[in-house]
Amino acid sequence: YMMKCYPEIKEKEEMRKIIGRYGLTGKQQVSPIRNLSDGQKCRVCFAWLAWQNPHMLFLDEPTNHLDIETIDALAEAINDFEGGMMLVSHDFRLIQQVAQEIWVCENQTITKWSRDILAYKEHLK
Repeated sequence: YMMKCYPEIKEKEEMRKIIGRYGLTGKQQVSPIRNLSDGQKCRVCFAWLAWQNPHMLFLDEPTNHLDIETIDALAEAINDFEGGMMLVSHDFRLIQQVAQEIWVCENQTITKWSRDILAYKEHLK
């Protein structure tokens, strides 16, 4: 899939290195995308996004249908991303790994939460 999207990358090994950063190894790297699991397909999408070199990402519930290993790979990719990002998520684990600021939407307002996500989780109880 990635080789079709980026024909300017002539070397298969270079592309394998790129998608390998997102946890796709061996057979997964050369399998048709239809043969990959949902989590593996998400990893291909994240590699594709990174290759686009965007300045800003908007991620809405990006951990839906992902296993823990893929969520950790996503968190690492988010932390390595040099652009701006808005992340909407109910996944406290991901938020704890990546959030620099937390904004809360409730009662038809958006306010900045001054503490960490674990304190917010306690606040919800």
